[in-house]
Amino acid sequence: MPETRAVSTRSLAARALPWITWALTFHILVIALLFGVVKLPMSIVRGIAAWKEIAGVLLFLAVIVRMITGRGHRVPIAAADLFAGGWVAMTLIVFMTQNVVLRDNVPLTASLFGLRDAAFFVIFYFVGRTTPEIAENSAFARRAFAVLVVTCTAAIAEQLFVTPQMLVVMGVASYVQDFLGGAVFTQGNIYGLPDNYWSLMGGHLVRRSGSVFLSSQGFALIFVVFLPAATLWVLDPKRTKKIFLYLASAIIWAGLAVTFTRAAIAIGIAQVLTILAARRRLTGAALFATVFIVMFLVALAAIPGLATFALETVTWQTGSSQSHVKDWTAGITAFLQQPWGYGLGTTDQSAVRGGLIPITSDNLYLKYAVELGVPGLVALVGTLGCFIVAGYRLFRNGANEHQRTFGMIVALATTGIAVYGLTSVMFGDPLVSYLLFWIGGTAVTVSQRTATARVSDLAYA
Repeated sequence: MPETRAVSTRSLAARALPWITWALTFHILVIALLFGVVKLPMSIVRGIAAWKEIAGVLLFLAVIVRMITGRGHRVPIAAADLFAGGWVAMTLIVFMTQNVVLRDNVPLTASLFGLRDAAFFVIFYFVGRTTPEIAENSAFARRAFAVLVVTCTAAIAEQLFVTPQMLVVMGVASYVQDFLGGAVFTQGNIYGLPDNYWSLMGGHLVRRSGSVFLSSQGFALIFVVFLPAATLWVLDPKRTKKIFLYLASAIIWAGLAVTFTRAAIAIGIAQVLTILAARRRLTGAALFATVFIVMFLVALAAIPGLATFALETVTWQTGSSQSHVKDWTAGITAFLQQPWGYGLGTTDQSAVRGGLIPITSDNLYLKYAVELGVPGLVALVGTLGCFIVAGYRLFRNGANEHQRTFGMIVALATTGIAVYGLTSVMFGDPLVSYLLFWIGGTAVTVSQRTATARVSDLAYA
């Protein structure tokens, strides 16, 4: 029986992953402090904020050089390569031709924001394709657990000690209104803070935590990618100090709860139940479901208006539900009228920051359908589908427990993003988009190698 090919020495990209993860975690907070508190000029802060794009380009170039010089991992072409490569190529073509072919009134600023938000993060898929070594240990899961513990601790402290006035002093209002150009998202409160810091529940305003991400929705989003990894880290039978891990898990769930983001909470519950079922921990799944139901009933009794809010959510009567329907209707209508697309920067926050009225918002699929037409929608769905399939295959057929765990992380995280995308456009968040496409690329490569090894084993059996 032939031996599985050994993984080569750890690449620069793999060594950079921990640093990039933590830097992206605190990126928004640091930029807000530099701009709103230290009062550095806009041009200087924008230059500092561009570190993440510069890092992405440098990593991508390092991958290319490594492959050209023969020191990289050799990987056969996969379906995901075609979807992701077509995604990038199509977006660049649209960027260069949209004001001639599609419409003639998209400002360059909107087009640039649109290019970044629609496709830049896809280059991390190709970085992930050349870093299969990150699936050979539990470092990603351990890091996800640590990030959630730190940010959720900050979120709980925010609820207890940080007032809206303190957030203004920290520069949050200035950052959102002036640096991001998002004044339109701050008009529903007297502080000039993002409106999503509050949620109307049965006639009562409830404050939500944004943690170090300065946005409750942005904070909730990271759970979709990190919670499966953190949960698998805690459930690993090799872990010791279980009491500490369970207390830390309680902090994580408390942090998720204070975001008051229904979609993220529901997806998180589904992800954990799936993990417990896949690991055949049916007793644990029943216990988890029971604890959640009890806590939900206690919350219904303790939080004024929560019962009404839950009923309005189920019956699709909340303000956000009605807003979603309005945006989706506009997006579907626009797509049917012009299925070849309206161009980059014409939807969601890219349009707002570029000085345009968004054609549609709050739906990942409609963003690509409206901006890039049918090809953009196909590239999005095809790429995410390939990630899910690769993750599932790796979970089923991985050569070791680390690979199987990594496959489950990728499959659950991508599925969560695919579902969450029905009510949000999340790829503008680099912590989510960069890491999702990175680990997706890794899963595709390791899944390929695992399949090849299985075929070889059968041939020599």
